[in-house]
Amino acid sequence: MDHAVQLQDLPVRVVCSSTCYRAETDTGREPWGLYRVHQFTKVEMFGVTAAERGTESEELLDEFVRLQKEIFSELGLHYR
Repeated sequence: MDHAVQLQDLPVRVVCSSTCYRAETDTGREPWGLYRVHQFTKVEMFGVTAAERGTESEELLDEFVRLQKEIFSELGLHYR
């Protein structure tokens, strides 16, 4: 908010953390009654690139995927 990104500052990388709520998966029961949700915290990575060469977005996505794989591997967590 109230911030303009200059072309020379691109690519911009941002990470945020937020608390989220997701409804329980469908159990085949009727839709009325108790409504249960799961609370979890998620971390998202965002990036803004210029389209000078046309490959910047793909390169930034590859960078984010490499970072995620590195983090999960170092924590000993399984991912796909």
